[in-house]
Amino acid sequence: MSLLQVWVSQIKFSNHTFSVQTMSWTRMVKLPQALGFGREIESILLILSDHPEEIVRKIAEKKSVGDYRLVGEKTKFLADTYFDTPNHFLSHRKLNLRIRTDNQDRWITMKTHPRRTLWGGMVRSEMEVPWSHGTIEKVVSELKIPHQPSSPTGQITPSDPIELLKTKGLVPIQHRETQRQVRDVTLGHEGSSVLAELDIDSVLYDFDDQKIRLFEVEVESKSERGQNVVKSVTKSLKGEYGPILRSWRHGKLATGTGIAKLLKSGELKPLIDAENRLLPAAYDRLNRIL
Repeated sequence: MSLLQVWVSQIKFSNHTFSVQTMSWTRMVKLPQALGFGREIESILLILSDHPEEIVRKIAEKKSVGDYRLVGEKTKFLADTYFDTPNHFLSHRKLNLRIRTDNQDRWITMKTHPRRTLWGGMVRSEMEVPWSHGTIEKVVSELKIPHQPSSPTGQITPSDPIELLKTKGLVPIQHRETQRQVRDVTLGHEGSSVLAELDIDSVLYDFDDQKIRLFEVEVESKSERGQNVVKSVTKSLKGEYGPILRSWRHGKLATGTGIAKLLKSGELKPLIDAENRLLPAAYDRLNRIL
């Protein structure tokens, strides 16, 4: 698939027609013309260990993976809130909508039509742009989210994006916080461009009455040749750590939704440790219900 991507005012644009293939059929997806979607290519590796923080530390200390160098160490603290309508208007259309706080920056992100690759990665259409009142109005309009009654006359428009989305008939469906250790993946020589990004994540899901933590590694393409780099880095990590790193075909939103189901049904208790971290056995159960 040929895909042209350019950056304009921090918005990732591309052509708006994607061929999405699943096992035995192909369908063409028309994305809203006024919204700029690019292509996200990544792999997810769960950390399955009785001592996950130790594995996190070891991976974070690495200076190279396979043929690639890991540079540009930095740590981010992310807060993500996902939205849908009460009748699941977005999820039924396989659309994810979130507000991300990255330090003091706020972003509005949409992802749609995930596709599994043969080597264990994931390809999705994605748009991420700094939030503004205008952006939210455009998103609500282009996604054709059902109209909600107008706010009472004289009511001040919220200045917070989360509160503003609530006035559009959307409700929070998931909140999580992530401590992310970021490494740029390069060829290593001076002046090397960034080919991909390696993220080591400690993820804390915040449910109404309980918080649940998991640990994972993400490798995401950041260049035209990035898909091959993601594939190579993923293969090298799995070769080094064996069953401690498990390929996972579900994004964080879907995984959190599965955890919430197990929590509600009472099945989660034997699948977490004393510090509310998911045990390795939890992922087998999650994989069966997702």
